[in-house]
Order: sequence, then structure tokens, then C-alpha cells
Amino acid sequence: AAVEMALRIMDLADAWDESLVRAAIDWLAAIAPAAGGATFVLPTLSQGPHAPWWVAPEGNPASPIQTGQIAGLLYSRHFAHPWLDGATRFMWSAIDEMTEPENGYVMFGVLAFLEEVPDRARAEAAFDRVGPLLLSRGLVTLDPAAEGETQSPLDFAPRPDSIARRLFDQQTIEAHLDRLAAAQRDDGGWTFNWPAWSRAAEADWRGFLTVDALRVLRANGRA
Repeated sequence: AAVEMALRIMDLADAWDESLVRAAIDWLAAIAPAAGGATFVLPTLSQGPHAPWWVAPEGNPASPIQTGQIAGLLYSRHFAHPWLDGATRFMWSAIDEMTEPENGYVMFGVLAFLEEVPDRARAEAAFDRVGPLLLSRGLVTLDPAAEGETQSPLDFAPRPDSIARRLFDQQTIEAHLDRLAAAQRDDGGWTFNWPAWSRAAEADWRGFLTVDALRVLRANGRA
């Protein structure tokens, strides 16, 4: 999870450093599970303070959440590495077998992978099958006024050219853009809709989500 977030921030800040990225992926390859890809978190996480949802599954299997997001980003950056071959095989297998996504976070990995993997014909066919699961399994919340820890269409399709944007009509997208713009707080920032584990984590996430909100609004002509 830390590698995924670090690579994402480097990419968004246009601070991509090939040597740092290669070292990080070399490390992922060295600790990769048998199926390839990346685990959700390592069991050693339990040795220090952590939020209750950061738990390594039994057996520490490969995770489509982390594997898909990292693989998709590497493909978008045209970054070749042997780790990516195993990650790709794992993602295709996971997607081919997917009928009941565990949660919306799994779909973040799936969509990130399908957005960028070079085999576009296979990606489009796979999306046609698994993309609608967002709606049929209730993983996305269409009501922009919904309270609590929800995930909106903009979480899965933040840009007009996002692969999942075709699942939502423009009226729904505009309503969620209105809601996102209105959620800006008096201090200029945005916040999150899940439990705040600590004040430090709250500050970190607010900063990240403020940048992300501006990115989404600008991509949709709202800022």
C-alpha cells in the first residue's frame, strides 16, 4: 500500500524518478506472493500502530487493489519490469474469475489496470463484463446527498475519458460534481467520509483529497 501511494504521488506531482521506481518495484518482486503482483499489506504491519482496517489477510495473498493500481500506473508510464508480467497475469486471472467484488476498493484496482493495460481489446471485453458490477452489486452510490462512507461515480470515473464513465449518465455526473464543489470547507480544503484514525492521518488525508478534488473538478471543466 505504501509503494502504491508513493508511486501515485510521484506521478501526480510529475516527480517520476526512474531509479526510485525501479528500486521500489525490485523490492515488490523480491517479496511477491506466489501468484505474482503485490499483497495488500505485509504481516509485519501488526507490529506497530495502525488503523483497524489495515490487516494482512491469512496467507498474505496477492491483492487486486494494490496490484491493479501499481500495474496500471507502470503501464501509463511505459515502465517495463519483470514484476509487471506476473502482476498482469494475476490481474487477468482475478478479473476473469470475478463475479462478486468484495468491495469497491477491489474495483479501484481492476479499473486502474483496465484503463492502461496494452491489450485494449481484452480490456474492453473485460470491462463490459465486470464494469456493470459497480451498479448491480451496489458498490457505487448514485445519490450525491448520501451520507456516510460512500463511493461516488467520480471515485470510479474521475475524468470524462475514464473507462467507467460510460456507466453513468451526464446528469448523475453533474450532480456529483456539484456536490464535490460544494464540499469545500471554509479553510479551502476537502475532507473524507470514513473514520479519522488519528489527527495526523486526518491532516495527511485532507491534503491528499484536496489536491484530488481540484484535479477532478479541473478535469471536468469545473475549476
